[in-house]
Amino acid sequence: MNLFYYILALLSIMAGAFVLFHLSVILILIIFALPVSTKKTYDKPSPLYHNLFNFAYWYLIFSSRTRVHVTGLEKIPQGENFMFISNHRSKFDNMIHSYCMKKYNLSFISKKENFKIPIGKHYMARNCYLSLDRNNVRQGAEVIATAINYIKEGITNIGVFPEGTRSNDLQVHEFHAGTFKIAVRANCPIVVGVIQGTENIHKYFPLRKSDVYFDIVEVIKPEDFSDMNTIQIAERCQKIVEKNLKK
Repeated sequence: MNLFYYILALLSIMAGAFVLFHLSVILILIIFALPVSTKKTYDKPSPLYHNLFNFAYWYLIFSSRTRVHVTGLEKIPQGENFMFISNHRSKFDNMIHSYCMKKYNLSFISKKENFKIPIGKHYMARNCYLSLDRNNVRQGAEVIATAINYIKEGITNIGVFPEGTRSNDLQVHEFHAGTFKIAVRANCPIVVGVIQGTENIHKYFPLRKSDVYFDIVEVIKPEDFSDMNTIQIAERCQKIVEKNLKK
């Protein structure tokens, strides 16, 4: 009987610690989110909020029981800003990209609806994420111009999903050529990533762990696409992604 009560007490302590941990993380993220205005445009990402944002991403990855396998980070250019692109399968994609590439400032262009996410919208604003209204051509041109300036001025690296939206059938859909105006006009490298497995996170949680594979497969230097138009660059990048997807 004493053993039973001992086990019960131990389980209660573990459950309490589990709940306290999660509540503490959420509380910390809320407290630091409050001072950030979502209506203000910030000049550059904050190192503090960069680290906090990636801590939040780690927390979500850890809580979803996701194991991330990453390769190719050594290919990322050092000392120069770049545009990062990848295929897109899940809401977890950019979380994993950012966390794995936390050594670098990486500000994503994201649809305007994502800037309504509680707490998250504050961190997105403070890390210079760019809100894109896909139904407003003029606003889209302004976003591209801002992204170009961020790279040219060394403010931050830019992350983009050239497909424009998540792929529900796991196929790589046509890359939008307009995306690549950023790299052409900023005269910067294009870091090509491939991600697989994020589509299983929602499906497996909480009964099973998910394995996600994120690979930096190639870096295309500006001189390698200087004589290409954006349609040709988009086609080349799409072929690279398709070639490196595991069957």
